[in-house]
Amino acid sequence: MGALALKDARMELKTTKEAKELLSKAAVLGGMDLSSFMLSAAMEKAREILLDHTSIQLSVQGQAQLAIVLQKPVAPTEAMKELRRTPRLKVRE
Repeated sequence: MGALALKDARMELKTTKEAKELLSKAAVLGGMDLSSFMLSAAMEKAREILLDHTSIQLSVQGQAQLAIVLQKPVAPTEAMKELRRTPRLKVRE
């Protein structure tokens, strides 16, 4: 998010006075206003969660096992054979 980004959406939240004071102190120490601090922290957490859900991490052993599985030819199942026998649909032009 750039410094000149157009801010065209608003978010609000309710919290306790204690939580707001804690967040405000942290924001000041981080050199930010409260809104920037909260948005920065929320964006960082959102990116972390999305990365966890969109990537796969394997150990060296897991990578080796995956490579072995991918190199083995797989015989088609009966369902796959049936699907191949299905007539192709005509594409409208």
